[in-house]
Amino acid sequence: MSPTLRSIARAVATISLSLLVVSAGTQAAHASPPGHQPGHPRLITTVHTPLLTTWWQDGAEPAASGAVAADKVRQSPYYGVQVATTSHPSRFYDSFAYMSIPRNGNGKVGYTDQDGAEFSSSAGLSMSWSSFQYSTDVWVDVKLKTHQPITSADQVTIRPNNLGFKKVLVNSSTIRIRVPYKTTGYRFSVEFQPQLMTAYNDMSSTSGQLTTDPTGNRAVDTEPKNSMLIFANPTPGADTIPTERDGSIYRPEPGLVNNLDSIKQDIIFFGPGTYYMGADYHAVLPASVKWVYLAPGAYVKGAFRFLHDTQSHYKVTGLGVLSGEQYVYEPDTANGYKHTVQDECHVTCVKMLQFESSNTGQTLDLQGLTVANPPYHSFVVYAHDGDTEIPVDAFHMNVSDYKQVGSWYWQTDGIELYSGSTMSNTFFHSNDDVLKMYHSDVTVKNTVIWKNENGPVIQWGWVPRDIDDVHVDNTDVIHNRMYWKDVKYNTCVFNSSSDWQDMGATDTADPTTTVKNMTFTNTRVEGAVNCGIRIFALSNMQNIVIDGFSVDAWNGLDSDSQASLLKRYTDASGAKVTIGDQTTDHSGLLLHDYTVGGVPILKAGNNWASDELGRLDFDADTWDDWDATATGQPTGPTPTLSVDGLADGSTSPSRDVQFSGTTNAKTLSVAINGTSVDIPISDGAFDATIHLPSISNKIVVTATSDRGVMNVVRRTVYALGTELGSIADPTGDDNGPGSYTYPTDSAFNAGSLDLTGFHVYRDGDTIRFVTTTAGQIGNPWGGNGMSTQRVNIYVRDGDSTATTPLLPGTDTSAAGAWKYAVVADGRYDDARFSTGLYGADLSRVAGATLQVIQPHTIVASIPAAAFGDTDLAHAAYQVSMFSDAEDGEGIGNVRPVYSSTCWQGNDGCPSFVQQYRFGGGAGDWTDAVDARDTDTSDSNAIDIISGTGSQAEIMRLGQDAVVAPYVDLAAAEGTE
Repeated sequence: MSPTLRSIARAVATISLSLLVVSAGTQAAHASPPGHQPGHPRLITTVHTPLLTTWWQDGAEPAASGAVAADKVRQSPYYGVQVATTSHPSRFYDSFAYMSIPRNGNGKVGYTDQDGAEFSSSAGLSMSWSSFQYSTDVWVDVKLKTHQPITSADQVTIRPNNLGFKKVLVNSSTIRIRVPYKTTGYRFSVEFQPQLMTAYNDMSSTSGQLTTDPTGNRAVDTEPKNSMLIFANPTPGADTIPTERDGSIYRPEPGLVNNLDSIKQDIIFFGPGTYYMGADYHAVLPASVKWVYLAPGAYVKGAFRFLHDTQSHYKVTGLGVLSGEQYVYEPDTANGYKHTVQDECHVTCVKMLQFESSNTGQTLDLQGLTVANPPYHSFVVYAHDGDTEIPVDAFHMNVSDYKQVGSWYWQTDGIELYSGSTMSNTFFHSNDDVLKMYHSDVTVKNTVIWKNENGPVIQWGWVPRDIDDVHVDNTDVIHNRMYWKDVKYNTCVFNSSSDWQDMGATDTADPTTTVKNMTFTNTRVEGAVNCGIRIFALSNMQNIVIDGFSVDAWNGLDSDSQASLLKRYTDASGAKVTIGDQTTDHSGLLLHDYTVGGVPILKAGNNWASDELGRLDFDADTWDDWDATATGQPTGPTPTLSVDGLADGSTSPSRDVQFSGTTNAKTLSVAINGTSVDIPISDGAFDATIHLPSISNKIVVTATSDRGVMNVVRRTVYALGTELGSIADPTGDDNGPGSYTYPTDSAFNAGSLDLTGFHVYRDGDTIRFVTTTAGQIGNPWGGNGMSTQRVNIYVRDGDSTATTPLLPGTDTSAAGAWKYAVVADGRYDDARFSTGLYGADLSRVAGATLQVIQPHTIVASIPAAAFGDTDLAHAAYQVSMFSDAEDGEGIGNVRPVYSSTCWQGNDGCPSFVQQYRFGGGAGDWTDAVDARDTDTSDSNAIDIISGTGSQAEIMRLGQDAVVAPYVDLAAAEGTE
């Protein structure tokens, strides 16, 4: 026997002994072995040959809930797995089915903070998996043990669904799958129809919450409640199994392992068996250790840190399992391994694998390992200068056959690949950024991803970077629960996020940095997904190619939640980053063969825009910087097309609009908000009338030639109803009494709280209150169209002149009693004074619908019946703008305005005041009262509509109370 074969045999010698292990309660999925009596426990049989190796975990616990003993491994009670070679199809061998459950069944230990596992825990999710090693075609039997019968192989889905594996129904609980041998192996999910469940967004509050209740909710993703994964691993190379020729070897005994910090050997060799480090220890390895090996059948509960940077070549190999199940979420070594009390603990919290780099040219071989139940980041590399972290430049990685499962918590990322690294044939179950493309000269191929809620699939943002030469090929996203109803910065399939320190900031870019020559090919998303691409460019971009990107479908959220974005950010001086010109020199962003539901998305077509199939809502100033093309798309002359009567951005006085134009096309169609009708062409001209059904109406006129080439005109026309009247307000007075100053955070863009006008419309049975602003209405924190503004509109009660306080938290009164108050707030649907209509007794009279029409218009729509017999055309109004607050930041979700000295950081005022609060008022910050303000005599309104009165005088500081006037509507033309 050769040395290599001897080492392999030694590595799995203990496995072969499991031929005699008895496992109670396990039923055979094939003919009973000799000596097996029905109704009795059967012998577990495993195999170790050059063609097939399976293994078992002795003393396993088939537990569906609760924690298992430290020296035990959780066995799946839901699934059983057996494997046979196709050359001996009647002889099946057992392959252990592991299982992970959220928080290891312990709940939240020592903390109440959100940890990202709330939904998976409440829904009772689990993830089972089984691994084996093979070098020939095999049959894999997967048995569902839940007594949910299946009657056809078609009731079982294999994902990725492009594998094309043959399936045979063995009986009502077992599916047999033929897995061909492949040198790269396979990683796939086996999904039984009775196990499928759908997650929904309940559409509550800002982002919504996940639920399994379909009633009135929006579908996000359908996946198995108890998932089952198969990892068919190719035979590893001899260089992945250590021998004495590679260095001195330390072989821990199964059981408690808490002495690895002081060993003297070069290599740690975990043979088959169960090892545990406990909840308050992880292995901080001595400088001598260069290699950790986990043999097939080794199950290690713990984590490894390579503390020293003296090794030039690290190795972590083997088909064993490294599990973080004994740790709490964010286990902080500075807090006794308890859940961290800090906002961020990436320095001190346990990571499953942590390496130290000297930046002098180190390498890492990471091969075969399965990481389960990570409590935080699963894999990190640091370099330090003393206690200071410095960027890693020269840590080259070769990752293959790596698997990550049971990633229920937030911040369970994938692997960050450093320059000169490769990764292939991997599986990631992740609840944060999965493929982190932050470095140059990186190649990734053959990745299967099961995505939870947090973060995107592929990420290259967070800070400005120089990146060159990245290739990612053959990525299958088989599930995802990205569910946010608001427009998050770090989500979608492809993402370059805004700055991690201030995600709402648009001035954190660095035009001296460039991201270039990135190619993503053959990215397939199965099922539904929330969005495709969001790029908030912090660096210049050149030659970014997304080729072969297929999306099965969008999830059940609104189209604006699914928008793909392309935005160019600026540096602090206002200089914008650039994107290469794709139209002229093909150096920008190219989407080639991007399909949704099998339909190609074409920039030269009529299906790419934000409310169309492609969901591309790229900024107008990037028009020449991107293209969407497809193999075999129509070619030839573009038909002519001119359209009259549909002015883009106009507000129509009627819901029926007539338009006309000319074209030499063969056919013509018009789509209104996605509903299309054909328009007849007569002698090259057309004339038609369309109905506008919504407030904001997207109109797409498409002329198509006889060869299928399109010319498309897009227009947005608003229809608000019949205008009853309006009030104008000057610009530049978003400073209260003249002294108020904006917060310094870029979320508060100039003029965004500066009222310029107010309009009232009657639209059938609906009243629409419309306010406009001078600056663009920002939505930095993902509200319903806006997140820094809060608009109050009061309708005077007859001719009352009695000074009356406005809504709580405003610190403002009005010169007359009010009958109704309208609130428009984009963030807090469940707040005491959320968007809606309120009576003088502060009761909620009716709900309201908020719609923000970018860039300057806020529309609150309320049923007309809620106003009774009030004559809204001749009523007087008080309109004011406030800075929107989170709960606990002030009363009534209104942020206080503080004094200039407090705003400047004096008088003990916290630093967040200047960044997130208006200054120039009267009081200081305090947490002793709910108002969070020591002086409430100054109004918290940033701007009011004051009519002919002087706003500065009305809001003057030092008064006992600020009393705002009511203003009458100026009648709309034709209404008087």
